[in-house]
Amino acid sequence: MTSERYLVDTTIWVRYFSGEASVEDRVRALILQDKVLTAGIIILEILRGARSAAEYNQLYRDFKALPALSIDTSVWEESYKMGFKLRKAGVTVPLADILISTLAICHECPLMHRDKHFSLIAQYSKLKEYPV
Repeated sequence: MTSERYLVDTTIWVRYFSGEASVEDRVRALILQDKVLTAGIIILEILRGARSAAEYNQLYRDFKALPALSIDTSVWEESYKMGFKLRKAGVTVPLADILISTLAICHECPLMHRDKHFSLIAQYSKLKEYPV
């Protein structure tokens, strides 16, 4: 792997926390190398699925320890453009996926995922994928 940092999508975290060995090993190695990034939208997706207050609190602490990409005005502006471009091309994807893709593009980091929507988005953008 390179010195790049990776934005790790919710689809990977779900597999990581469920104990999928290949994902768990790869993500753990990246965490130890300080190569994992997150974002508020990803944290929101994870925390809303917590099964208890204790799990919520543990997940919150874990995610707050990771560097988080910020969603500033330029990311929002690019997200608007991306959403419009995709819709005009007949591509319908969840809004959260547009925002996450745009974050990765604007911050110039590959997106680690296991979601067909990101592969679609990559066909119409500069998204660098790291499918797992």
